[in-house]
Amino acid sequence: MPLPLTDVPVDLRALRAAHQETERTGPPDGPRIGIMASYTADSVVPYLATALGGAYGRPDFHVAPYNQIIQECLDPDSGSARADLDVVVVAQRLEELEDGAWTAGLLAVADAAREAAARWGATLVAVLPGLPAADPLGVAGDCWSDGHTAAAAAAREAMRTALADRPNVHLVDLESVLRSLGAAKAHHPALYQFAKVPYREEVYHQLGARVAHVLRLRTGDTRHAAALDLRGLADADDTDGLGGVLRWLSAAGVPSYALGGRDAVPAWRELVTSDPMVPARLSDWFFDDRDLDVQVRGLAAEAGLTARDVALLQRREDHLIVTVRPAHGGPAEAVDLGVDAAAWPSRLAAAGVFDHLPVPGAPGRAAAWGGPAGGDGAPEPAGGLSLASFVAGLRVEADFRAARDGDLPRINEMLVASKEFTLGVPVPPVTVGTLPAGGDRVLLLGSVRDRLGDLGPSVVVSLAGQGSDCVVEALVISCPAMGKGVEVQAMREIAAHARAMGADRIVVGYRDTGRNHAAIDFLRSPTGGGTAETPDGAVLDLLVRAETSDTGAVITS
Repeated sequence: MPLPLTDVPVDLRALRAAHQETERTGPPDGPRIGIMASYTADSVVPYLATALGGAYGRPDFHVAPYNQIIQECLDPDSGSARADLDVVVVAQRLEELEDGAWTAGLLAVADAAREAAARWGATLVAVLPGLPAADPLGVAGDCWSDGHTAAAAAAREAMRTALADRPNVHLVDLESVLRSLGAAKAHHPALYQFAKVPYREEVYHQLGARVAHVLRLRTGDTRHAAALDLRGLADADDTDGLGGVLRWLSAAGVPSYALGGRDAVPAWRELVTSDPMVPARLSDWFFDDRDLDVQVRGLAAEAGLTARDVALLQRREDHLIVTVRPAHGGPAEAVDLGVDAAAWPSRLAAAGVFDHLPVPGAPGRAAAWGGPAGGDGAPEPAGGLSLASFVAGLRVEADFRAARDGDLPRINEMLVASKEFTLGVPVPPVTVGTLPAGGDRVLLLGSVRDRLGDLGPSVVVSLAGQGSDCVVEALVISCPAMGKGVEVQAMREIAAHARAMGADRIVVGYRDTGRNHAAIDFLRSPTGGGTAETPDGAVLDLLVRAETSDTGAVITS
C-alpha cells in the first residue's frame, strides 16, 4: 500500500470504525504484533491494522504497559515474552530518558529490543525517535554543539548505526512524520500530561502506515517497474511534470516504460522535445492499438515481471494517479499525486510506491555512490544487561505513608484510571468520611523516585483486617513505577502492616480484566506468591485467589 500523503485529508474516525468492525468478525488469523513504547501507544493499533490490509489476515496485537520496554525485553516472564510474537515494534521517546544520557539510554533500549526479538524469533521494527518538541534554550540552543537538538541527533544516529544492517531488524523514522505534519499537528502536550499520549491522531496514523509499509515490503509487496500512460496529457505543464517524474524514476533506478495509443504519439514527441534524454531514461515504449491492460501485461512479461510488479501512472481529470495491485491479492490501491505537475516527483517519492528494503550485508548507499562505506563503525551491543542490573541501576526508592485528606483526588484517580497493575476488583471512591484512621483498616500512598527523576505518588494500598487475615482490597501501581522492584517493596509494606494488625495471613483477591496481567503475574510468581516478607524478615502466609462477579472465590495459589 502506498504511504498516505500528509496533505491529503483522511477520515481517521472512519479508519478506526473499520478496524472496530473487523474486530467483531472472529478471532485474529494474522501475525501476532507486539508494541512496546515509552508512551501510550494504543492509538497506533487501528491504523497499523488497516494499513496492513486483509490480505495478511487480521493481526493480533499485544500492547505492553507504557515505559516498560527494557523490563518487557529482559524479563522472561513478561507479557511480551509470553505472547509468541511475530513482530515487535519498539518506540522510545528521548524525553522519557535521562537528560544528558540520551545516547546511552537509547542504545540500551535498542540492544535489549534486538536481543529480545532474536530470542523470541520475531522481526524487530524499531522507531527512531523524533527530535524533542522544544529546546529549553530556545534559539540560543541552535548555537550549542552539545545542546538538545545536537544531543538528540547524535542519539538517533547512534541507534540507527547500532541496528542498521542487522538481520530481521528494520527502522522507521518518527521524525519524518513529525516534520511532514508540523509541530502544531503533531504534538499534544496537554494529553501527554493527562494520559501520556504525546502525539495527535495524525501521528499515530502516519506511524502505523510506515510500520505497515515496512512489513509489507518484507513480503515482497513492492513495485519493480513503472508504466507511464501518455494518454490524456493536456499541456506543456503536464509534459514537464511527467518528465520530472521520469527523471526521478531514473535516478531511483526504477525501470520505466511509456505507453499509449497511436494518438499519444504527439505527446511523446513533445516529451522528447522538452528533454532529449527521455529515451535514454526509458527501458522501452509502446504506442499501438492494444488496450492499456494488455500493454502492461506485455511489458511485464518482457521484463520477466508480473503485472502486479508494475505501477501504473495515469493522468485523470488534471490529477496524476498511481495505481498498484497488492502482491498478495485484494483490490487495487491508488495514490493521488494531485494537480500540481511540478510537485508530482516529490509526492511520488513521499508515497513510497517503489521503496525497497536494504539487504543485510549488501553495500550501503554511500558505497554505491562511491563514498565512504562506513565499514565496521557500528558500535558493539552493550550485552550483559539483565533485568536485575537494570533495576539496580535505576536506584529506585519508595516511601509509604498513611493517606491524608489532600491525597484523595490522586488516590481516587489512580483507583479508576490504572489498568495495568491493579487487582481489577472495583473499589468505591475514598472520601474524607471513609478515610481509615488506623486500627484494622489502612490506606497507604507510596511515592517513588529513581535516578531519572521523581515519579511522585505511584502506589495505592488499601488493607482491611478480618479476624486473623489481612485482606488487600486494593493494590495499584502506576505504569512508570512498574517493573522497577516497587512491587516487592509494596508487598513488604503490606506484610509489615498485616503483622501490626496481628494477622497470620495476607489474602489478595483479583479479577482478570484482560489488562491487569502485570499484577496477576506478579502475585502468581515466586516473588509475590506463597509468602510475604516484612522489611525485618518476618514471613507471613500469602493467599492469592481469583474472583469473578458471579461465582465464589477460587483459590489459585
